[in-house]
Amino acid sequence: MGVYIIFAAVIVFCVLTILLCRRYVIKAFNSIDTTLDRVLAKDERLRTEVTGEDRISKLVHKANRIMDMYISEAEQTAEEKEIIQGFISDMSHQMKTPLSGVSMYADLLIEGDLSADEQAEFLSRIKSSTEKLQWIMDSLIKMSRLEVGAIQLAPIDAGIKQTISDAIGNVIGLAIKKNINISVAEFQDVPLHHDRKWTREAIVNVLENAVKYSAVDSEIKVVVEPLPIYTKITVTDYGIGIDKNDWHLIFKRFYRGKNASDKEGAGLGLYLAALIMEKQGGYIIVDSILGSSTSFSLFLQNCKKQPPNLTIL
Repeated sequence: MGVYIIFAAVIVFCVLTILLCRRYVIKAFNSIDTTLDRVLAKDERLRTEVTGEDRISKLVHKANRIMDMYISEAEQTAEEKEIIQGFISDMSHQMKTPLSGVSMYADLLIEGDLSADEQAEFLSRIKSSTEKLQWIMDSLIKMSRLEVGAIQLAPIDAGIKQTISDAIGNVIGLAIKKNINISVAEFQDVPLHHDRKWTREAIVNVLENAVKYSAVDSEIKVVVEPLPIYTKITVTDYGIGIDKNDWHLIFKRFYRGKNASDKEGAGLGLYLAALIMEKQGGYIIVDSILGSSTSFSLFLQNCKKQPPNLTIL
């Protein structure tokens, strides 16, 4: 008789255990289902709930992490989409004017009934517009390839004097047309860690900017100043200057200062210069007095000094 009682007690215990386990599993699955539903519904209250140390609390914690990742990726995607849309809009705006000019002057030439001087003038304007389009396209290609890392700069330890001389040689023709003198303060050549080709490009962009906004018969000064970690190359012009409110904006893509609307430009030169400097561990800053002068300072890393060779006897 006692055996039957024990057997019955065991059966009852097993049944109760199964029922309790089933209840726990159902509760757990319901909690998981509810938590996942709240994740899918992006319920922000889930993120602020106090959690303990049980398994459901750990699930809520992981769900919060999933929500954080999802929100972060969504925000990044939205930001990238906005950047791309802005880039396309800016590019379209910059290309619209020269394209319209080419179309208009081409129509006038096709219609005929123009004097030889008028034909020459319109052809000259078409050439000027196509050159501007070509410059914009070249700049966009350089910019995009630098941004995505398709172009890798190769800095070496080399004297900066030749790089500066080559850059000035690229803009001297533009300066002569406005009778602008580009002077370089005497300095001792110093080896700097830089990519000659792309550093020259950056300096050319700064010099072209200086020539563009300088008055006829003016001067542009170039000064090289060695510092403990960097060497500073300063290009100063005495043109229209830059409003202080624009200082933090002029290195942005397609941005043009408020007082530069009457000058041709795409707002890419300074952006490219800043990008090139950044890619080789340098940087560029501006200092300007509105209506008086502007100085762009490019900072390049000095070469690391090699320790002297010691002979151990």
